[in-house]
Amino acid sequence: MCVDKTLGELGSFSDLAKESEQMGQDWQIVLVASISGRNGVVPDTVEAERSLQMMVETVQRGGDLSKFMAFDRNGEPVVFN
Repeated sequence: MCVDKTLGELGSFSDLAKESEQMGQDWQIVLVASISGRNGVVPDTVEAERSLQMMVETVQRGGDLSKFMAFDRNGEPVVFN
């Protein structure tokens, strides 16, 4: 499951976990990344989708995950060595 959310849409970690459960997605680790806007303008949907796709491709090819924040189902940080 991939979602893009603005800071206003994000809510709490438990909200995100509940949303995934409603979508029937079983997971053990969530990866989080953020993208900044330019000149005070938030990224548009196309830019957000492009960033999400790059994240998915990194995971699929076994790439370096250290640039993402990772959390387990309890919201505890996970560190990749």
